[in-house]
Amino acid sequence: MYCHRQPEQMEVDAGCPLVAVAIDKDKGSQNALKWAVDNLLARGQTLTLIHVKITSQPSANLDDDGGFKEPTDHQSKELFLPFRCFCTRKDVRCKDVLLEDVDAAKAIIEFVSHAAIEKLVIGASSKGGFVRRFKNHDVTASVTKGVPDFCTVYVIGKGKVSTMRNAVRPAPAVSPLRAQIQSEASLKPDALPPRFLLGPKGASCLLFLPAFTRHLAEENGRHLQGQARWHWRRTA
Repeated sequence: MYCHRQPEQMEVDAGCPLVAVAIDKDKGSQNALKWAVDNLLARGQTLTLIHVKITSQPSANLDDDGGFKEPTDHQSKELFLPFRCFCTRKDVRCKDVLLEDVDAAKAIIEFVSHAAIEKLVIGASSKGGFVRRFKNHDVTASVTKGVPDFCTVYVIGKGKVSTMRNAVRPAPAVSPLRAQIQSEASLKPDALPPRFLLGPKGASCLLFLPAFTRHLAEENGRHLQGQARWHWRRTA
């Protein structure tokens, strides 16, 4: 189900499916995000970005208020930043979720179940990326098989759907993630969080956008190509 909303509905995601993209540092995650934004999301809709931080032991993935944890350390914020910048350019809002677990697939499956995610997008990563980062363990296959049957899973490879598992029943009517998103939107309906605009050391988000999208420059047009050249001249 695609979401088409009027401008007055932009701040509230009540009428739209909950969409999440699992991200990591690999190119597959970047392709997954672009596909999700182009095919599943309306302007102004909130997209949930999920990253799993591997730990030596499982930890609670809820904060003290019962909401889903967001990245707080510098390294995690840097990982999320290029994805957020891309969403900014596409007029899509982001909800960052940082999961911590010994098992990436287990963490994602449990999050999807608890948050009632209706559409999950994962990149079919190349060697060394999200899928093969964990020895002898195919995260994508495990997630696709293990998420609840109310969630449709899209595996994106080379910019298109390589594998898809359709939902067979509606998602639960109540989602703690949706409630959290709506609560945050109501507090600051017209403002973007500072981290949405600023990168490490206060640098503009736009400085990080070309590095993330340079492999998509042909699709995104001459504007991004010019930005990319300017960025690399600045950092050379």
